[in-house]
Amino acid sequence: MREIKQPQILSYLGRFTLLHLFTYILIGFVFLIFQDTLPESRRIALDYYEPFRPLGMMAVVGQIIRGLAFAFVFYPFYQVLFKNPQGRLIMFGAMWGIALFGSVEPQPGSIEGIIYTTISFIEHISVLFAVAVQMLLFVWLFFKWELLSQKKTGSSEITKRDILSYAPEKIRGYAVRFLVVHLVTYWVIGSIFYQIAGYADALKEMEIFEMWRPLENMNAVLLVFFGQLFRGTMLALLLAPFYGSYVHKRNGWLLLFLLVFGLTTLGSPLFLSEFILFEGSLAAFLKDLIIGIPEIVTQMLVFSLVFFWWQRKSYK
Repeated sequence: MREIKQPQILSYLGRFTLLHLFTYILIGFVFLIFQDTLPESRRIALDYYEPFRPLGMMAVVGQIIRGLAFAFVFYPFYQVLFKNPQGRLIMFGAMWGIALFGSVEPQPGSIEGIIYTTISFIEHISVLFAVAVQMLLFVWLFFKWELLSQKKTGSSEITKRDILSYAPEKIRGYAVRFLVVHLVTYWVIGSIFYQIAGYADALKEMEIFEMWRPLENMNAVLLVFFGQLFRGTMLALLLAPFYGSYVHKRNGWLLLFLLVFGLTTLGSPLFLSEFILFEGSLAAFLKDLIIGIPEIVTQMLVFSLVFFWWQRKSYK
C-alpha cells in the first residue's frame, strides 16, 4: 500500500471551497423554490434564519468563508478520511451530523433549535434533508477529485484499508467521559454566562428570541437535559474516528478544539454568513458579538482541555 500524500494546502483549499460553493448553490436553488411554496405561516423560521440564501455577493462570500473553515478543520485529519474504509461516511457525519444537527446554533435542523425554539417540524425536517443531499453530493465529488489528484501526484489507490482510529472495545468508556465533560461544561459555563453576559435582557430585546420557548418551567429543563444527553452522545460517536489523530499528541487538545469549535460553530449553515453581515452601528454589532460567542469559545476550550486530560489519563 502506498501512502496517501497530504495535498498542497492551496490547491486543496481551492478544490474544497469550489465544490462546497457549487453544491450550496445547486441545492439552495431547489430549496428556495420549495420554500416559496410553503404558506408564510409555515416558513417563518426559514424566512428569518435563511439556511439557504438567494444568490448574491454576500451569500457567495459567506459560503466561500464557510467552505474554507471546513477545509482548514479537515486538513490535519486528511489521512483519517482517506485511509479509512468509512472515510466518506465520517466526513458526511461531520458536515451534516455535527455541523448542522449537532450545531451550537438554535436554528432549523439542529438539536439546539428543537430544544430552545418553536420552529416547526416541517422547517426542521426540510433543512435536515436539503443539507443532507448537499453534503452527500459534496462528499462524493470531493473524494472523486481528491483521489484523482492523488493519482496524478504519484499515489495509487489504497488496496489495504487502515483499521478504525478508535478501537470499538473502548468506545463505551470514551463516550461516557465525553458525555460527562460535555454536560458539565455546557451547564456550568452556560449558567455563568447567563448571569454575567446579560442574556436575560437580550431575551427581551432581540427579535430572534421571539421564537424561543419559555425556559422557566420543568418541561423545558427536562427537554434541555435529555436533549443534551442525546447531543453529547451523538457528538462523541461522530468524533470518535478522529480520536487517534489527536489523543497521542502533546497539543492534541488544540486539535480537538479545532474539531468541536470548527464543526459545531464555524461549520454551521448560519454562523459565518451572519457574522459577515455588518448592519447598523459598530456598538450594536459588538453587542451582538458578546451574546453567545464568548460562551461558545469558553465552553469548547474548557471541554477540549478537560476531556483531553481525562482521556489521556485513562489511556495511560
